[in-house]
Amino acid sequence: MTRLVVALAGVMAAFASVGRPAGQDFDPAAVRAAQRKIDREFKDSRLSPFTAVAYQYFETGQAWRVALAGRGVTFSPLSTLQGVADLAFDGRAFWITPVNGGKELTLHGKSATGDVDTAIRTPLVARTKLGSGDIVSLGPLLLETFARADAGGAIVHDPDSASSKAFSGLKWFAPDVTYRVSATFARFDNPDKVTVATSRGLQKEYFRLGTFTFIVEGKPQKLVALASSPTPKPGDELFIAFRDATTGHESYEVGRYLNLKFEAPERPYVLDFNLATNPYCAYSPHFNCVIPPRENTLTVAIRAGEMRYPRSH
Repeated sequence: MTRLVVALAGVMAAFASVGRPAGQDFDPAAVRAAQRKIDREFKDSRLSPFTAVAYQYFETGQAWRVALAGRGVTFSPLSTLQGVADLAFDGRAFWITPVNGGKELTLHGKSATGDVDTAIRTPLVARTKLGSGDIVSLGPLLLETFARADAGGAIVHDPDSASSKAFSGLKWFAPDVTYRVSATFARFDNPDKVTVATSRGLQKEYFRLGTFTFIVEGKPQKLVALASSPTPKPGDELFIAFRDATTGHESYEVGRYLNLKFEAPERPYVLDFNLATNPYCAYSPHFNCVIPPRENTLTVAIRAGEMRYPRSH
C-alpha cells in the first residue's frame, strides 16, 4: 500500500522459504536485523506511515481541489476553494492540474528504497498524468496517489510531522522458531472474488485463492490466502490477513498481515509468523487497511512478529 511496501517485501522475502523444513535456516539474528531495517526505513523515509497527514478517496470520474492549510491540506469540490492543484481520477490513473500558477508544484520520482527522489525535479505547469512512483511536492508537503480498478486514493505526507519526529521504533516479539511452521496449500478449483471490509469503511476486492493448513502448539489451524488474480503466476504475492489470541492484547486490535510468494500448490510452504506485521492503520488514521476475514481467526496465540505499536494514533 505504500512507499515502503516494496522495501518491506524485499526484507521479508529474504527470510521466507518454500520447500524447506520449517526450522531449517532459521536465524534469529537475521530476523532481528530485518526488524531493525524496517525501523530505520520508517524513521528515515519522507513517505512513511508516520509522515501521513491527510487522505482522500476517489471514485472514477471524481475530482477534488487541493489547498494548503498550514502543515496540512484540504480537499474540496473544485468550485468552492482556492488551491494549488486539481486532482482527478479517470478509473485507471490520476491527473493533476496546477491552479493559481502552480508555483509550489514539483514532480519527483522514487528512489530504489521507495523514498522520494528529490534529485528528480520537474516543475508542473500543465495537466499531467501521474504514473506509478510519481510524487508531487505541494510546498513543504508530498502528495502520493494509488490507483486500483475503479477506485483510487491520495495520501499527503509531511516529512516534518510530529508523529515522524516522535517515532522511536516498532515493537516485536522475540524471534521464535516455534512460529515458523510447515504448511500445506490447497488451491480452490474456482477461486471466487470477494469483497473485504477495510478500516475506513471502504471495500477492496480479492480472490480467495486457497487455504493453508498447519499445526501450532499441536493444534490444527487454517488460513485463507487472498490474491489479486484468480490465476497467479509463480512469484506473485499471496496475502494473508489474520487474527489470533494475542489480537487486541499483545498485538494490534485489527489483526496482522503475512505476505508470501505463490509457488506450485503441491509444494510445501513455510509460514513464518516472525515476519507478521501490522497494517499501516496501526500507526495512522490516514490509511485504508483490510480487516482480516472472520474465517482467518486462529485459535492459538501467535507470539511472533510485530506487537501492538507503543503509541496510539
